Amino acid sequence: MVSERSSEPNRDRLPGVGGEVCSEISTYKLISVVGEGGFGTVFQCKRGRRIFAIKVEKYRRSTLNMEAGVMIAAERHSCKHICPLIDYGSKKPDYVFVVMPLLGKDVHKLQREQINRRFSLSTSILVAMQTLAAIEELHRCGFISRDIKPGNFAIGRNEDHQHRTIFLLDFGLAKRYSDMEGKHLPSRGEVGWRGTTRYGSLKAHQRLDLGRRDDLESWFYLLVEITSGALPWRRVNERSIVQASKLMARQEGRAQFLHDCPRQYDDLLTIIDALVFQDEPQYELIHAILNDIREENGIDALSRFDWEEEDSSPHFNAAESTSVDTFSLIDEPDMFNG
Repeated sequence: MVSERSSEPNRDRLPGVGGEVCSEISTYKLISVVGEGGFGTVFQCKRGRRIFAIKVEKYRRSTLNMEAGVMIAAERHSCKHICPLIDYGSKKPDYVFVVMPLLGKDVHKLQREQINRRFSLSTSILVAMQTLAAIEELHRCGFISRDIKPGNFAIGRNEDHQHRTIFLLDFGLAKRYSDMEGKHLPSRGEVGWRGTTRYGSLKAHQRLDLGRRDDLESWFYLLVEITSGALPWRRVNERSIVQASKLMARQEGRAQFLHDCPRQYDDLLTIIDALVFQDEPQYELIHAILNDIREENGIDALSRFDWEEEDSSPHFNAAESTSVDTFSLIDEPDMFNG
């Protein structure tokens, strides 16, 4: 019997394992739960012989229309590092869904599994280059993420021969920063908190409208974390204290903040901090600095990632390779939309 969970008798009823979700073109059989959150569930699903992930959210609270919009735009722009969209649709008034490829573990989980919870410099730089490329692709599509963090980047699967490709996913907080003609939208001023406290930009802490610069600032915190193993404010939950720590990292605490990082990280922070709301980031310059670090440290562009060391042979186990954090239902942002 198909199970159903409902918040009200006649709406927002989510399907359960054993049920089916139907789009205009396909039917997906729900096999197992991958992750659950307040607004929805991620299932492993099957269409014919092919296995996918399907994210289902309550109709009234869903941000999946934005997610589908981002992924459709990414397909039009032939993006290599944005999670592809397989299908999407809705069953009014119950739920909205998107179907995506199954992916491997996310960067946060991969980092936690390493010795001292940090990547080697080689892996850190290679991850930095791909995650930056993903953010640049997103921006080229006219969107900003507003929730850049390690848990929103995941590797492809060995079975799909994409285990060396990192994908950006979860666009529930994404927003267009330009109009359909490519003109940058004006700042809306104070709009409230958006994002995840640990990785939020200084402008996010001021509750200001965010731009491309803020995605890069969040990316820089990701970069320092995967390189050094932790951010100074990792154990702090109070936003005002985290904000103070981030300001300290630019002043007398800067040397300590970047202590275990290549000297060029100081230049990266300076470049990102100099950006203003409507600026187009200097992606090529940042890529060039990362490439300088790579060459200076003798890092081959085809070097193995740290997580490939134990077993780089192709394999697939859905329970092991599909990360709950990948779909950000457990690792939810502090604010969802608006």
